[in-house]
Parts: sequence; C-alpha cells; structure tokens
Amino acid sequence: MARARIVVPLVVLCALAAATPALALPHVSKTQSRMISNLVERWVNDVVRGRDLADGWKIAGAAERGAITHKAWVSGRELPLLRMDVLNNPRTSWYVTGRGPKELFLTVSLKTGHGNNRKMYENETTLKKVHGRWLVYAFYTDGIFRLGKGHYGSCVSSKCQVTGINDYKAGGPSSGSGSSTSRISGAWRTLIVGGFLTLPFMVVLTVGLIFFVKSRRARRARLAYTASRTT
Repeated sequence: MARARIVVPLVVLCALAAATPALALPHVSKTQSRMISNLVERWVNDVVRGRDLADGWKIAGAAERGAITHKAWVSGRELPLLRMDVLNNPRTSWYVTGRGPKELFLTVSLKTGHGNNRKMYENETTLKKVHGRWLVYAFYTDGIFRLGKGHYGSCVSSKCQVTGINDYKAGGPSSGSGSSTSRISGAWRTLIVGGFLTLPFMVVLTVGLIFFVKSRRARRARLAYTASRTT
C-alpha cells in the first residue's frame, strides 16, 4: 500500500512533465505579446482589409514588398496577398510557432464569409526586427478551411473542405479529386505529435492506477479476514 502511494503520484508527475513540453508553443513575454497583437491588427486593418495601404507600406518588410513599387502598392493594384473582409478579431487570431534572435514566426487565422461560404485562412507570418522596428517580413496563405456544409477532402477546388500549399504541388491531389487527405497546420500538428509522445506515459499512468486500486482492495480483504479471525 505504501508503495502504491509513492508510485501513483510519481507516474502522474512524469506524465504531466512529459506532456507539457510536447504541447507547449514558443513563449513570448507580455510586452512581445502586446507588440504582436498591435502589429497584426494594424497589418490586417491596413492591408488585408485595405483600409490604409499607405500605412501598411510602412510596416511591410523588404521581403514582403518584393519588387512592388510604392505607387503600385498604395493603388492596391499589386499586393502580395489576398484582400478580404475579415470577421474575427486580429488581436486574438494569432499564435507563435517559432522564434529567433530577431524573428518571430506566427500563424494568423482569419475568418471570412457567412453560412456555407464561411472560410478560415491560415496565414504563415514572419515578423522581423530591423533597426529597432518590427516589420511584417512575410505573410502568405498556407491553407484554406471551408467551414460550411457539403465540403469534403483536400484539393484546390472550392468544393473541398481544405486547400493547402501541398495541393498545388506536383503529385498533390487534383482540383476535382476530393481527396480525403487533409493538410493540417501549426497547432493541430503540435497537438497530434504531443498526443503520440505522451501516449506511453498515459499507459503507465493507467497501469499505476489499476495497481493502486487492486492494492486498496487487497488491503481491505486482509483487514476483513483478520477481523473475522479475531471475533
């Protein structure tokens, strides 16, 4: 019994300790979190929603501007992204997937449409600190999730539930195939991998709990037997 009391807590602690790193995303400070929220909101309002393209130019990094001239950018004729009417709050639409000394890698999820036309665009985003200022160095759609009814599979067709970058690659699902192989992004990949990594510890935890329950039952049986012999 005493051994069970020690084994079970240790098993629980080991399982929790193993699960936490597997599921954890890169940490950012409160100051960085506010900076990211402000910059993402400004970028979505200025460029994605198209409310202030001139201001959007100021926070676009060289890689995002590419060969686009200021005049073409501000006119809206040549933008390196899809303009859309975003419905969700940009400040709470992002999560960090990686980081470097002067770089932050995010996934920004933007929702559009209503009813069967509802979509979620997963945008891979890179923020880079240049001369003390954080700029949007990359912003591109990595996947489109169609949230309405009647969409199935993964392909480039609007009939499919998911369209990812891999669908456009050679050998990927064709535009009408309706393949059931979905492209899974950032957070889901982390959760799935974390689940596989923690599975052995959950098995150990289950065995430990079974051992604990059986030990308690055996102790109760011994006590009952001893009591019956002394009466």
